[in-house]
Amino acid sequence: MRLPSPRFLIGLVLVLAVCIGVVYGVSKLRGGGPGQAAADPVTVTCVGGSEKTELMADPDVKRILHDNHGITVVFNAMGSYDQVQLSTDELKRRKLDCVWPASASAQSVFESLHSAAFEGYRAETVLQSPEVLYAGPQGTDALIKKGIVEKRSERYYIVNMKSLLLDYVLPRKTWEELGTKGFGGPITVASTDPARSNSGFTLTQLELNILATQDVFQAPNADQAKAALPKIRALYDAQGLQASSSEFGFRQWLTQGAELHAPLYAGYESSIIQLVNQNGAAALKDVRVLYPDPTIYSDHPILALNANASRFLDAMKDQQIQTIAWKKYGFRSSVILGLSNVADFPDLPLAGQIRTTQPPNAAVTLLLLDCVKNNKC
Repeated sequence: MRLPSPRFLIGLVLVLAVCIGVVYGVSKLRGGGPGQAAADPVTVTCVGGSEKTELMADPDVKRILHDNHGITVVFNAMGSYDQVQLSTDELKRRKLDCVWPASASAQSVFESLHSAAFEGYRAETVLQSPEVLYAGPQGTDALIKKGIVEKRSERYYIVNMKSLLLDYVLPRKTWEELGTKGFGGPITVASTDPARSNSGFTLTQLELNILATQDVFQAPNADQAKAALPKIRALYDAQGLQASSSEFGFRQWLTQGAELHAPLYAGYESSIIQLVNQNGAAALKDVRVLYPDPTIYSDHPILALNANASRFLDAMKDQQIQTIAWKKYGFRSSVILGLSNVADFPDLPLAGQIRTTQPPNAAVTLLLLDCVKNNKC
């Protein structure tokens, strides 16, 4: 039997090497790697909080997801608690692959309602943002004089929010009584509608922790929560008409006069970072960021309902995407230690380390939702 010539064998080896290289390149392009099979391109349909709309529309984020991970995302905004309270049948009818609320407690509500309904279910927090209060210079100075706010190294902390709520907001005291000029009406803490938007609901959860327990670091049980709900409803009613989404609410506060419209406004820290990136720091020079001490972190967990959404979850942990989410949109990373460095924003006095408390469990969260949505307090 005649053996192949050396020239033929060399050519065969070269052809095999080229084929292997092409397979590896396609695998890497689609999110695979050495030893991994190439992943087929997929489209993932997800509903999520409005605060993530611009992030998911970012052309660089879309390119990285598509080119590096083989994923195209169809993203639609919906309030966090509206998402997680969709029925199992409705989630399947809409052919949703994932829901992406802005709260770990919303995740707990979802899991309490949909236990074992989705065989491929997986959840993980990929982004986070602390709840803050926005104010202007005049209101901030008045609260400092009353010992409610403390200034430390050019950063502002609400050190006695319980006094703010019990001694000023609930008794309907006015800003004029604090010595301010040009502020009309009683002292309130404005927010988006907690019945529809997570940034407003996170404020309500923090208020519940403060009013229902003797230790703000301890989330209330059901009995403690029920005793405090009438006060929570009074705080809710004092706000009047509220914006329905976090993305719109903060911009509305600014365009309608900031502290002259509402001297205190609760929202995500990420909102001011995003606007400074878009408009420059000069536009927000009279806005103060007040950190409740402690505050509640708004986690942003992706609740993946199937394997495709699980791929999306992992893709959102990509370091390039995490960097864009922080530096352009203000979301702190929950997966890459040290990436979210407040020194990246020298014109903003952001707090690096923040004391936090935990939101209540699913049962208490549902009681709180029923109070603000249906007045069952």
